[in-house]
Amino acid sequence: MSARLEARSWGLRSDSLTGAAIVAAFAAAGLLAGYVIASGQPIPIALVFGAIVGVALLNALPLVVWIVLVGTLLVSGPVIMFVPELEKAAWLFSVLGFLLAGAAVLHPVVGRRRLPGSTPGFITLAVALVMFGVLSLLYSGGPLGEGVRAIKRYYQYFGLAFALAVVPFAPALVQRWWTFVVFLAFVQVPFAIFQRIFLVPTLEGRPNVIPIDIVVGTMEGSLWGGGSSSVMALLLVFAIAYLLAAYREGAVRGTRFALAVVVLAIPLVVGDVTVVVILLPLAFAAVLHDLVRVSPLRALGALAVAASVAAAGVWVYLALNAEPGRTIADSFDAVIAYNFGTTGYFGGASLNRTSVYTYWFQTHGLGDPLSLLFGHGLGSSFGGLNEPDPGHMDVKHPGLHIGLTAASSLLWDLGLLGLSLFALLHVAAARVALALSRSANPGFDRAFCRALFAMALMLIIMPFYSSGSIAVPSLQILAALTLGLIAWRQRAGHWS
Repeated sequence: MSARLEARSWGLRSDSLTGAAIVAAFAAAGLLAGYVIASGQPIPIALVFGAIVGVALLNALPLVVWIVLVGTLLVSGPVIMFVPELEKAAWLFSVLGFLLAGAAVLHPVVGRRRLPGSTPGFITLAVALVMFGVLSLLYSGGPLGEGVRAIKRYYQYFGLAFALAVVPFAPALVQRWWTFVVFLAFVQVPFAIFQRIFLVPTLEGRPNVIPIDIVVGTMEGSLWGGGSSSVMALLLVFAIAYLLAAYREGAVRGTRFALAVVVLAIPLVVGDVTVVVILLPLAFAAVLHDLVRVSPLRALGALAVAASVAAAGVWVYLALNAEPGRTIADSFDAVIAYNFGTTGYFGGASLNRTSVYTYWFQTHGLGDPLSLLFGHGLGSSFGGLNEPDPGHMDVKHPGLHIGLTAASSLLWDLGLLGLSLFALLHVAAARVALALSRSANPGFDRAFCRALFAMALMLIIMPFYSSGSIAVPSLQILAALTLGLIAWRQRAGHWS
């Protein structure tokens, strides 16, 4: 089915009650739009017009998905890096993300066609997480605006996963989206080289700035410091995992596979690659998991190669970025100290990727079971260097950066229940992807499912590495796309 025919599949059923409800909803939306426009505030007005455009695109959901994928993964990063004044323009993609969520809700009511089977359980867990986050605003100790902003940050692209889980997109269309993401991994190479050669030197000597963090490819990055280098690494490792899976299926020749891996490794060498030590062996283990029983020595050898490549990448990274007078061993010790030791990630008294959890456990206990289980409300831990609107719990714990990672933010915002829901939905998705990879047809279908399994496993790790899972659009898009494709594949069945 073509994209045009797929768009028509959204067509509405003629039902008087449904029609009346839609008319009433549009009337209410019109009143709200008029009020916002009368306020004269440019950002709310832009969001309203974005919503109007989004509604007009309800009959063209494939186009909406294309806009969100290309806009967030390819356009937003470079534009905002060099023209930061356009940062708010990226909110259009957030609006479209929420539009997709609305489309997922409406489709079972007004859509003519259905995906077979029932909605996967991990999608239900994702819906529960959204509802829990919204309800947390009722008991949050912070202002309402804090929670509303957090809803946007947390859930802006959940709609992509929901839409893929319920809308019967054509397999050919899904394969084009998949091809785009794999192609995007190769696009990171020239961007990363340019950033390493021309941008990193310009950031040397700036306070509170790690210059190498600007090597982010097309992902988010700021010339004033900081960047989503870990998201670029995730995308590159995903592409390598898919190519390995395709090589196993005979879809890619050995020489082309080797050349492609060398090319994709370039951004990992010239950028910040520490997370690759975990991601690369994990991805290889996912793609080769079936060999453990059939040929354990081959599987062990492949994992050893992956670990060696990852370790070599870290060594090159440390060698390229070692401060004057410091050895590679000193740099390695420093990495260990601010990840697993007592050194703060931002220096001083700030927390790091380990102490951020021990500190939460020290400040929450059975004496306050409600906060332990349900947190302090969505957005309460939000903060950062020079953040103008920090969350109320971040204000109570100044300089510590309690929301350093997505997992720690979830603990502060939604407690043990919120973190458990978030972790369970990703683990459940990985289990579904594993089952799909075992039953998939040979060829593209099996390579597709194995790569999804690899990505799902890596997404379980990412919340403990950075805050990107709940704050960085590029990572949220990759996560939502992965969850949505797993759900779509489970319901749509084998590729023909």
